[in-house]
Amino acid sequence: MKFIIYLPLLTSALLLGWYLSSGNEAPTPAPAPAVTAQDSRISAPPSLPPPSAPARLTPAAQEPTSLRGTQVDGELLVDARGNLVLTSQVRHLFDYFLSLIGEESSQQARQRIRDHLTAQLDEPARGQALELLETYLDYQYQLVDLEARFPVAEHLEDLLAREQAVQQLRARLFSREAHEAFFAGEEIYNNFTLERLTIQQDPSLSDREKGLAIEALRENLPEEMQQLLVPQIHNDLREQTLALRAAGADEGRIRQLRMGMLGPEATERLEELDRSRAEWRERVAAFQQERERILSQPGLAESDRRAAVNALLEEQFTANERLRLIN
Repeated sequence: MKFIIYLPLLTSALLLGWYLSSGNEAPTPAPAPAVTAQDSRISAPPSLPPPSAPARLTPAAQEPTSLRGTQVDGELLVDARGNLVLTSQVRHLFDYFLSLIGEESSQQARQRIRDHLTAQLDEPARGQALELLETYLDYQYQLVDLEARFPVAEHLEDLLAREQAVQQLRARLFSREAHEAFFAGEEIYNNFTLERLTIQQDPSLSDREKGLAIEALRENLPEEMQQLLVPQIHNDLREQTLALRAAGADEGRIRQLRMGMLGPEATERLEELDRSRAEWRERVAAFQQERERILSQPGLAESDRRAAVNALLEEQFTANERLRLIN
């Protein structure tokens, strides 16, 4: 379930950056990749109703359809003294069950978490986990109220204010250790996204200066975050490039997009790759044209045609290129 719950949220946050940098209205983003905690929201979470008396689960309050065939997402660890070890896995577990809201009542989903914690943990870890759950649920309720003060943002200043308010709410409710375990990865990612947007919208910087600043910003991220972030950036860049070209954008606009997302060095590598691919396509097209000319020559035996095509292949392509051509 982890992949289904969290990956779309990374994509949303990246797309948000492009929308704002392009002057469009921003979509709704959310949780960051799994470095320590994963929920990079820049928008409201599902609304949870206020706490109420625990809902008793019948022997089969029957397992919701979405849980069948899955394993609980999240791991509960204890140290040598029996204390709960605070990791992002605890939050994964909470969110695994809370994702059921809608398929079953919020009271049932919350009770499932309590039952799971009670069954899996002994004291003192059990009490610590149950207390942390209540704090997390309180956070979710208060986050809904906070979101009401920050509707869908259209301006960078609104996004910055919202993120600051969310981080202050977390710092107020959670211990330092729980705050870091649950939200460190998300906050690093959100801060990176907002700083990148600030650079992109700075009118005093040239495209190259913006690219260099963003490149330095990305290189200062933790290594684990870069490993998760860079492939997603390239995927989004590919989609946005296709969209721009379909809309008739020139190469200058494509270069501007690349500079803003990747920086000058990576942009130059991509441009070199573009040139290499264009050259390859031209060579392949020329070969295919000559091949058709050979195959259409009258009076040649089939074996002579094959020999002539093979000779053409060996003349125009290396052994590795011929394998690439065949595949």
